[in-house]
Amino acid sequence: MQEHRLAAIMFTDIVGYTALMGSDEDHAFEVLRKNREIHLQLLSEFNGSLIKEMGDGMLAKFDSSIDAVQCAIDIQRKARDELDGKLRIGIHLGDITFEREDVFGDGVNIASRIQSITDPGGIYISESIQKSIRAKSDIHTKYLGEFTLKNVGYPVKTFAIQGEGLPFPSPVKIKKLIGRSWREKMLRSIYTYIILLVLLLSNGWWIHNSFFSGSSQIPSLLVLPFDNFTGNDSLDYMMKGMHDALIADLSRMDALRVPSKTTANHCKQAGMSIPDIATELNIIYFLELSVVSLGDTIRLRAKLISAFPDEKQIWYNDYTFEASQSLNFNNLVSKEIFEVMQIDLTPAQENLLTESRIVNPDAQKAYYLGRSYWELGTRAGLDRALNYFELARDIDPNYALAYLGIASVWGGYAQHGFMSSTEARAKIKEAGINALELDSSLVEIRTSMANSYTWGTWEFERAGKEFRRSIEINPNYPVAQAYYSHYLAIMGDPEAGLPHGELAIELDPFNTLYQSLHGMALRNARKYDEALVLLKKLYTTEPDQGIGLPAFWAVYHELGDYDEALKIAKNIYALKGMDLAIESLEKGNKEGGYKIAMQRTAEVMIGYSDTTYIAAWQICTLYCRAERKTEALDWLEKAYEEHDNNMPYISVDPIFDFIRREERFKNILQKMKLPEQF
Repeated sequence: MQEHRLAAIMFTDIVGYTALMGSDEDHAFEVLRKNREIHLQLLSEFNGSLIKEMGDGMLAKFDSSIDAVQCAIDIQRKARDELDGKLRIGIHLGDITFEREDVFGDGVNIASRIQSITDPGGIYISESIQKSIRAKSDIHTKYLGEFTLKNVGYPVKTFAIQGEGLPFPSPVKIKKLIGRSWREKMLRSIYTYIILLVLLLSNGWWIHNSFFSGSSQIPSLLVLPFDNFTGNDSLDYMMKGMHDALIADLSRMDALRVPSKTTANHCKQAGMSIPDIATELNIIYFLELSVVSLGDTIRLRAKLISAFPDEKQIWYNDYTFEASQSLNFNNLVSKEIFEVMQIDLTPAQENLLTESRIVNPDAQKAYYLGRSYWELGTRAGLDRALNYFELARDIDPNYALAYLGIASVWGGYAQHGFMSSTEARAKIKEAGINALELDSSLVEIRTSMANSYTWGTWEFERAGKEFRRSIEINPNYPVAQAYYSHYLAIMGDPEAGLPHGELAIELDPFNTLYQSLHGMALRNARKYDEALVLLKKLYTTEPDQGIGLPAFWAVYHELGDYDEALKIAKNIYALKGMDLAIESLEKGNKEGGYKIAMQRTAEVMIGYSDTTYIAAWQICTLYCRAERKTEALDWLEKAYEEHDNNMPYISVDPIFDFIRREERFKNILQKMKLPEQF
C-alpha cells in the first residue's frame, strides 16, 4: 500500500568515503559509525526520522523545514568537531511516497541531486525550503542559481545556507552548475568552426599577431598548506609560518603566478580536490608539502603535481636540513620547481635563489607564534603578538621580520582604535626603519613602510616610491597591490587604482580584506552600484568584516538608501558592544529620520569619549552624515590634530563632498599636501 506525504527531505553523504574505504578500511568503518551516531542524536533532537542508510549516505525526513535546516547546521557543526571527514547535505521540501518499507518520489530524488552538487562541508537547499524558512531571521541563505539536476525534468532554484563556517561556492563553480551560455553553445557549433576556418584563411597574419604574438600565459602554482606528520599538533603554527615564507619566496618571480596562503588555506578547509581547484581557479601546478619531523633538524617531503590534462605527480624530493637553514630550503625548492617547469629566470632572479640566509630557530619560532596571535586582531591577541615579536628581536637583533612584526602590532593598535594614531606612529616608524635597514629586499617591509608613509606620517612622495619598489620586488604581493590602489586614489586618480585592487583579488580571491578594500576603492571612484554588488556579496559570506561593514554603510549612505544604511550602522555598533549608540540611532530616527539619528549618535560618541578612547574621525563622519557643516569641520580639525590614520582619505572620500568647498576644509588639504579633487 502506498502512502503519500509532504515532507522536508534531507540527504547527507560523506565526501571521499569510497577512497577512504580503499586505503584504510578500519578507519572508514569508524568514520561511518561516528557519522551514524551524530545523525541519530541530532535527528532525535530536531524531530526528524531516519528513513534509511545507503552506504555512507543518510536519508531523513522532517515535518518542519526549519527543523531540517537547523538539524543540518548542527550536523555540520558537530561533524567539523568530531568527524574525520566532510559531509555534503542537500534538503528539499516535496512529495514522497512510502511503499513496502521503501521510499521514493521526486522529493527524494531532488534532495539527493542537490546533495551531490553541494560543497564539502556545506548545505544546499531548494527554493521550496528557502521559502519555508525565510521568515527565520537567524538563518541566512544565498541564491546560487537555477540548476539542471540529473534525472530531474525541470531546473531547480538552489540556495546555500550561510554562516556557521559553511563554505560558499566560487563564481566559476556556480557558472559551471548553471550550464553553458548561448555563447559557449555557439562555440560548440559546427557553423562556428566553419566561420573560424574562413577567418583564419583570409586573415591568418592578423589573427596570429593578435592572439599568438608575445609571451605565453604565465603558469600558476598553488602551494598547499603543509601536512603535519610529526604527531605534534602544537607545531602547526610553525608549519603555517614555513608555508607563508615559501609562498613569499616563490611569488617574487614574475614568471609565475602564485596565489596567496589565504587561497590555499580556503581550498584545503573546503575539502576541494586538485581537479576542482584547477578548474575553479585556473591553477596548473600544485605543490604538496609534508613535514615528518620538526625540531633542530627538519625532515620534509615536497611533491609537484600537474593538474592538466590529468592529475599526475611530476616531481618529488625529500629534504633534511637544520632549522637555521629553513630560509635556504625555500630557495632550493623554488629553484628545483622552476627547473622542472622549464621557466627561464633572469640573472637577477637567479641571484635571489642563490642568496644564503641564516635565521636563529628560536627567533623564528617566536616570530611565527607572534604572527599566529596577530592574525586574531583582538587586543589580547595583539598584546601576545607584541611579546613574541619583541622576544624574537631580543634573541636575534638582526632578524628583520621581528621588527616588521612589532610595527604591525602598533599599526593594529591604531587601526582597531585601541590607541590614538599619534601614540602609535613613532613606534611604527622606528620599527619599520629598523626592519628596512636590516633587509631592504623583503616586500613585506617595503609595503609596510609605504603604508606607514601614506597613512602614518603623510609623506606621500616617499610612499609612492616605496609602493612602486614593492611591486617591482614582488608583483604577486596582493597587500601591495590592494593598498597601492588606495594610494593612487588619495593622490587624485581613483580610476587608475582600480586595476591594482582587482589584481589583489585575483591573486587572493578568498581574502575578504582585499574585497573590502576594493569595495572602498569603487565607492571612492563614485562607482556606487559596482561597490554595492561586491559588498553585498561580501556581507553574505562575512557579515562582520571590520573594513567591509563601514564601506557597506558608506555606499548605502551615498545612494540615499538610509533604511539600509541604518541597519548596517546598528550592526557595526552591536559588534563593538555600544548599546547606547544603537539606542541613539533608533531614537534619533524616530525623532527626525536618518540625519537626526546620525547627529544624536555623534553626541553619544562625544559622551563615550569621557571614559573610552573615541577617535575624532568617527565623530566627524557621523556629523558629515548628519550634514552638520560646522560640527563636521570642528571634529575634522581635531582628527587632523590627532593625526588620524584615515585623514588622507579626505581628498577622495565622497562623504566630505558637502564641505569640500569650505575654506577650513581646503586649509587642511593644503597642510597635508593633498590634491583638491572633484
